[in-house]
Amino acid sequence: MKSYNPDAAIRWLPLTVVLALALQLGVFWVDQASEPDPRWLPGLAELSLGFNLVLALLATLALRRARERIRAANRSLAEAIDALPASVEIFDADDRLVAYNQQLAANYPHMVPDFQRHASFEELVRRSVREGAIPAAVGREEEWLAQRFADRARGQEALLQRLSDGRWLRIFERRTPSGGMVGVRLDVSDLILEQQRLAASQAHLQAFVRAAPNGVLTLDTEGHVLELNPAGERLFGFSAAELRGSHIDLLFGICMGDSPAELLGEPRELSTRRRDGQELTLQLNMAEVRTDTTHRFVCIITDLSERKRQEVALQLANAQLARQSTTDGLTGVGNRRHFDHLLQQEWLNSAREGHSLACVMVDIDHFKQYNDHYGHIAGDETLRRVAELLHTCVGRSGGTVCRFGGEEFVLLLPDTDLAQAQTLAQRCLDSLRLAAIEHAASPLRRSLSLSIGLAAGVAEAHASPLRLVEQADAALYAAKQNGRARLVCAPTVRAA
Repeated sequence: MKSYNPDAAIRWLPLTVVLALALQLGVFWVDQASEPDPRWLPGLAELSLGFNLVLALLATLALRRARERIRAANRSLAEAIDALPASVEIFDADDRLVAYNQQLAANYPHMVPDFQRHASFEELVRRSVREGAIPAAVGREEEWLAQRFADRARGQEALLQRLSDGRWLRIFERRTPSGGMVGVRLDVSDLILEQQRLAASQAHLQAFVRAAPNGVLTLDTEGHVLELNPAGERLFGFSAAELRGSHIDLLFGICMGDSPAELLGEPRELSTRRRDGQELTLQLNMAEVRTDTTHRFVCIITDLSERKRQEVALQLANAQLARQSTTDGLTGVGNRRHFDHLLQQEWLNSAREGHSLACVMVDIDHFKQYNDHYGHIAGDETLRRVAELLHTCVGRSGGTVCRFGGEEFVLLLPDTDLAQAQTLAQRCLDSLRLAAIEHAASPLRRSLSLSIGLAAGVAEAHASPLRLVEQADAALYAAKQNGRARLVCAPTVRAA
């Protein structure tokens, strides 16, 4: 706001006064220098008097107008100051209050009488302290007053003060060239409350981050470590101070790209190592934090190492369980369940590919007498030896050895015709004969022997695979009927 200058309104007055004085001096000089003409001298005097009267009238009007403009300017200034949202106080060189606005009276209504009597600053502040209007001074009044006066003398930039009603004021004080003091008190309660809420929120966030079981890593826009919470320190074996400034690539041992922004989106699982070399499996969740003044990335690190170890252990246990469910516990070869599954699978493969599938049924001759003579422990050991021998004979042909039940075994041979199956079966008979396992209770011979029946053929998808097993079993029965210790081939299987 541009203020009114009263001197400009009467700037012409000195000139008119000079003109009036010049006129008076002229009259006086004429009167003294020559014989005055009585006819025109009175007229000249009257003219001078009239001019002075007009001059006096004009000066009076100018001064009145100047005073009105000054009052209007002061009124406008007062209204403008009263319209300010902040309180304004003006002290003279003696530090007495000489002017204030309505906002100051609203902030301190109990002190309006002191304002009206132009009390000094010290009187005003001592009364506020005495009446408990300033909570910060309660219990330490003199100490607080001494600090307040010292701050005022130094001209401190800004003072934050809390009132007894909970409001917060920010006080600005400036010295004037004449030695006075102008103070402005701005209500910043909303700002302080917001700052307090923000500080509380930040404190809660910091407490959550520090107590979080997951590692929390704060990165700059280039991927350098800014902060690491205690869980992250325990996870990696490094302190936050040691890692601060390190690049995330060094921490995780892989190339993350030019910016952590490339890790935004879906969680990423990776492996790295602790400081002590222990392998870690981690899941990274990257989030971006962007404000007007801040651009950072926050990485939440979940340790999956124990879960991964449990998953591996569970996979191994499941695999073992699967093996146990398909493996004969005594001999270690496939069990009847495993055979039934493979038979169905290989039968379909044979029908689809047009390849021959062979089934070889094997029975240990007079095994009941063996158990009765040598005992069941020896019998179990013999079953294991026969299973191993059969497995060795099958070798890498792609066939499978299963225990069919009791002392019977079955060999399932994919992509094998009748002649090939017969060759493999003969190898089994020869191998057991060469093994010369004693069987003193056998009515047939003094060593263990086998009876074998086999069948082979190309499967048809609509037919039952049990047809192949029945043919092999019938051939086995024929081998037993014909004196045992031999193999018998069934005719080429034709699906019914």
